[in-house]
Amino acid sequence: MKVTFNGYFYKDEKENIEHAAEVFNYFFNIPGKFSFNLYSIPQKEISNLNFQHFNKPGPTDVLSFPLFSGINEIKKLNPHNEETLGDMFFCRPILKKNATEFHKGLIEELQLVLIHGLLHLVGYSHLNETKLRKKENEILDKVWNGLSKD
Repeated sequence: MKVTFNGYFYKDEKENIEHAAEVFNYFFNIPGKFSFNLYSIPQKEISNLNFQHFNKPGPTDVLSFPLFSGINEIKKLNPHNEETLGDMFFCRPILKKNATEFHKGLIEELQLVLIHGLLHLVGYSHLNETKLRKKENEILDKVWNGLSKD
């Protein structure tokens, strides 16, 4: 799965984000040439998007805007076509604040919100928080501890 970076990302951030996206793709076995757009934007901009699209005031760490209804629709697409799953927006100041608050490094926090955002791009929702968090934790375990050949 290809990540199209927009905004500033350090080399090690890009490498770790790409690694997390590869692990995510392993879990869902998404065929074809899929990509998603990843934007790093300021607090004011993410606050505006959050209010505009979700009617929530203030900034947040990540917002996702899927182009498909879910993983079943995605898997039915022609694997020979290049497809974009959607757009994801990060807010670096909020990510740094959360990393400090939850005693994580910034890379770890980036990977966490990336997996969370990707789950939204393939149809997971906060309407089923338990299912979302379970899959998020399952994938993050493999991102942070490695995949085993079971």
